[in-house]
Amino acid sequence: MKHTRWATWFLLLASTMTILASATLAPAMPAMTHAFSALPNAEFWVRMTLTLPGLVIALCAPLAGSLVDRWDSQKLLMYALVAFAVSGYLGFYWQTSLWLILFSRALMGIAVAFIMVSCTTIASRYFEGPNFSRYMGWQAAFGGFGGVLFLSIAGVLAEQHWTWVFAIYGLSLLVLPGVWRFVKAPSQQDHALSKTTPAMTWMSQALAGCCVLAFVEIVVLYGLTIHLPFYLSHHHASAAEIGFVIAAFLLAMSCLSMSYGYFRRYFGIKQLHMIGWIVIALGFAFLSVVETIPRIVCSSLIIGAGLGLIRPNLVVWLFEFVPPMMRGKAMGIMMTCYFTGQFMSPVLLEPLTSSLGYTLFFRSLAVIILMVVVVVCLVYFMWFGKRQADVT
Repeated sequence: MKHTRWATWFLLLASTMTILASATLAPAMPAMTHAFSALPNAEFWVRMTLTLPGLVIALCAPLAGSLVDRWDSQKLLMYALVAFAVSGYLGFYWQTSLWLILFSRALMGIAVAFIMVSCTTIASRYFEGPNFSRYMGWQAAFGGFGGVLFLSIAGVLAEQHWTWVFAIYGLSLLVLPGVWRFVKAPSQQDHALSKTTPAMTWMSQALAGCCVLAFVEIVVLYGLTIHLPFYLSHHHASAAEIGFVIAAFLLAMSCLSMSYGYFRRYFGIKQLHMIGWIVIALGFAFLSVVETIPRIVCSSLIIGAGLGLIRPNLVVWLFEFVPPMMRGKAMGIMMTCYFTGQFMSPVLLEPLTSSLGYTLFFRSLAVIILMVVVVVCLVYFMWFGKRQADVT
């Protein structure tokens, strides 16, 4: 399949739509809570508008992956972009009913599930080897930079009126013509694979390992983004300073992800994953002993750098052993793990912060990462490396 730069750019732009699903609604939440203050538990239900798409994505991603493998993935991506814009408009149209807004957010979650799986699966058909590594780095970087840009735009819109933030979802319609014109998904030829063969058994076990790593990664990521603002407030940081630290953290993630293709030239997938987790652990260890805002910023940059390495690396490793005709399904399963981890992160980590305090919590997290995740990854990669050698 001969691809063009335009196809690459529009795939990357389409992938940024996933950032719009939840993050851009955050600046409007205070005014939205005030607008529906007459409802019982209004604050809880308004927060659900932020998290509901993630729950729906976790449920729908495997189905989306299966359909992407079987049907025309380009058309599915186009339909998903249209559904994304429509669900955003419905949020504006139904602005007088919080329950209908929640319904529109659920529809958006379905659209995002198809966008996420379709973009990555189509890219895996365009690119192979180092080119795919480079693309995944750029995709992760676009997500980070897009988050900063879209949040800034959403903040300006929310200052006018909280309903204006729904207009930003119309950006998907600007991407749609480019996807239709330039993104031509290569056809897939199905290859019969027996579910009882050793290769399939090994692949299932390796997929399970990737899913566990994806779950742990997102729990750690949201563990920082959720608790870091409160930790900064204990150090008398202003709202602007908190926003700066979070933005710097996302920027560090994006820059390292953008450079992922460069690092991939010199390190293997397993080595990069180990290096990334070690960097994250060092960042949390540093965060647990610093007291000033500049040093907290440095700590968050270190953690962001580690997360920026492992995010694209995990998808590249996943597609190393998953055959092309099953990549959509595999990506859907991994997306379920990502968004389940996003939902479970506060549930798992909140008791630790309450009982240990932030300093001891960050220190314990560093120790847990070094003693559990690194050891498990070493054993896992060594064992599966031996299994793969036996199979081949």
